Amino acid sequence: MLTALPPERDGLLSIGRLTIDLANRRVQVDAEEIALTSGEFDILSLTATRPGEVVTRDELCRHLIGIEYDGLNRAVDIRVARLRKKLGDRGRNSSIVKSVYGVGYLLATD
Repeated sequence: MLTALPPERDGLLSIGRLTIDLANRRVQVDAEEIALTSGEFDILSLTATRPGEVVTRDELCRHLIGIEYDGLNRAVDIRVARLRKKLGDRGRNSSIVKSVYGVGYLLATD
């Protein structure tokens, strides 16, 4: 079960197996450091600071590449797929980053 704790004064956010160092842009899964691109980290940190809440593709597109989502741009989806792979997501039933069909993504809290 993933439960989010508010960021501590040192900028660390703990969510289940994840530890996200917001200040230093570092991520660990089960205490193992995971190398993420800037875009992957941005997706993870944005969803992690809003656990259980859907972050829309439009919001992610504007945040990551500075344009509105047009329904065709797959840049966000590709970054999410790569992020999932690096986090060790094993599919629908154990996914840390969940898809909400037609809307966007959320960081699982359960």
